[in-house]
Amino acid sequence: MSYVEDFLTHHGVKGMKWGVRKGAKEGPSADAQKALDLRARAKRSKPRALTNAELQTAINRMNLEQQFKRLAVNEQHPVKRWISSTLLEVGKREVQVAIGKKVATTIAKKVAIGGAA
Repeated sequence: MSYVEDFLTHHGVKGMKWGVRKGAKEGPSADAQKALDLRARAKRSKPRALTNAELQTAINRMNLEQQFKRLAVNEQHPVKRWISSTLLEVGKREVQVAIGKKVATTIAKKVAIGGAA
């Protein structure tokens, strides 16, 4: 037996990550793709262009997606949910304060110029 046969060789690709496979990414399911197509068609040519069955299919899909999102939020860890809601409330408050300041300065400028009517 020669020493060359005792070597461990690696036949990977440079930069390859362990456990990550290159493969075709899955697209939307057939139902989801049909609902997307129906939404796009309704957006282009108004919902009147769709039949009742097509509208019902699109609406059912949208309702299911909304319900799933609502349920997925409730499955989050309570601390993560609390942090998310707190950040959302703080963000809303900051936006309201910034808009209030902008409106106040705009009104003050108009009053100073004498253009308030």
